[in-house]
Amino acid sequence: MGNFEYRDSLLIFLIGVVVFTIGLSPEFIGFDCRFVVFAKEMMRNGPTFFPTTYGQPYPDYPGTSTFMIYLVSLLFGKVTPFTAILPTAVVSALILVVIYRIGAMQSRQWGLFAVLLTLFTKEFFGLSRSISIDQYTSLATVLSFYLAYSATVYDRQKRLWFIPLLFIASFAFRGPIGLVIPAGVLCVYYLYNRDFKKFALMASASAILLAVCSLLLLAAAKYQGGETFVKHVIEMQVTGRIGGDARHWIGYYWAGSFANYAIAYPFAIIVVVKLYKKIFGRENTDYKLLSSLVIWILVVLIGMSVPSTKKIRYVLPIIPAVALVVSYMFIDPMQKGILSGIKKTFLKFCSWFPLGTVIVILAVWAVSERFVFLSGANYLTVIILSTVLAAVTWVLNTRFKESVMRDLAFMAVGTVTFIVIVVGIEEPINYNRNRTKPFVAKVEALRSQQSGEVVFYNINADGEAIKFMANLDKPLEPRFIRDAEDILDFQIPAYFITMKDDFDALPTNVMQQIKLLYSGKIGHDDCIIFICGSSQL
Repeated sequence: MGNFEYRDSLLIFLIGVVVFTIGLSPEFIGFDCRFVVFAKEMMRNGPTFFPTTYGQPYPDYPGTSTFMIYLVSLLFGKVTPFTAILPTAVVSALILVVIYRIGAMQSRQWGLFAVLLTLFTKEFFGLSRSISIDQYTSLATVLSFYLAYSATVYDRQKRLWFIPLLFIASFAFRGPIGLVIPAGVLCVYYLYNRDFKKFALMASASAILLAVCSLLLLAAAKYQGGETFVKHVIEMQVTGRIGGDARHWIGYYWAGSFANYAIAYPFAIIVVVKLYKKIFGRENTDYKLLSSLVIWILVVLIGMSVPSTKKIRYVLPIIPAVALVVSYMFIDPMQKGILSGIKKTFLKFCSWFPLGTVIVILAVWAVSERFVFLSGANYLTVIILSTVLAAVTWVLNTRFKESVMRDLAFMAVGTVTFIVIVVGIEEPINYNRNRTKPFVAKVEALRSQQSGEVVFYNINADGEAIKFMANLDKPLEPRFIRDAEDILDFQIPAYFITMKDDFDALPTNVMQQIKLLYSGKIGHDDCIIFICGSSQL
């Protein structure tokens, strides 16, 4: 492997960490809030096998990912958006490096195009800038494939001994699904390539590791939460996923990926359909790699379609393979027909993307004051950066028409423009619509004037309450009630928090004894703070 590949790998990693952590929201919103509460409780109570909420162990996930946030947060003294997201950012950057290394085994351009396409994939980029335990599974999958494929190409069989360690680590972060996905990909990889000896060894080792890791997980669950918690862990991580309510049809991942994993996934479908004879005929080393990548994608999509519980992030490990498949379209010099047309059209789009962004953002900025949902974006910054990128495309079009790296440069311009839009426009708007900190600050201001308990009425402990707790700086043990009559039974000072609709639906006898203090938002939901006459402050 040439020195340029080590240099490229380091640059890709560093750039990845930067783009996945730059311009983060100043507070916690959305799904991240659950993991932030995990980390905050671990900061207060110390590491545990399973994360906790409100002091109780949480059965959905092992505590390993929370422990990584805990370690980073210790360096800064508290949990912040940066310390919470940095572990995911590092893992995602490593995924980019391994994607590059797989592609670079055939050509440097193949690896670089794959990295850019991965960054251009909305779901991957968004999850890389959040707390995503599914990225750990993605890293284990792509790294396991790289070790197996490179061992075959370079005849370096000793590196295969690292694969079981990856399986164990992936299980530690994601539970059974974290081991099953990479193990399934590798087992079918060896079976497809008719290496029956390695298939048997990999399948046997995977089954043994799954059994041992599962027993250790259940032992840890029993130690932390007893027999009842063990049952919850089995239900949440195994039986509930396999035999739960079938809310999505069997083709959910196949169809849903067109939107969630655009632009890479739709392009990959076209590439496979167009070149399937050459791919599965394995005419040369390029097509041998492509066929293995397609098998990887199929294993994950088919395998994850079987369980009843389906969430689009569960098939995130297909993205490295999808990006590598699509990238071949950009580096094959013999490409003709529809693939050549798609390549030229997309690169033309990338070259005009910055200028189009400037025009559109100027128009949106002009009317943003009339529409609340458009507020909060960094319009001026995005316009300036997009103008610079538009100037870069002009230079590329006028002075580097014959450069072999011109197509790659256009792709890079398009990818950077996409990143600028997401970080500068979409995420700030989303943050502005989902803020919880002002509501939390109001509650804390009220409690500083007169102490009192915080009571959530008809609010799910794992829903809006989690968003509230994630943005709270001080420890708090809230109470939860469901019956409106329980409000009248409080004889101690208490601040009640509820959704606006539930507040409006309170019985008349309760309404007559309460006093509304504040109306605001927890996330995007309208919520109310009130006190009751029986527990006057």
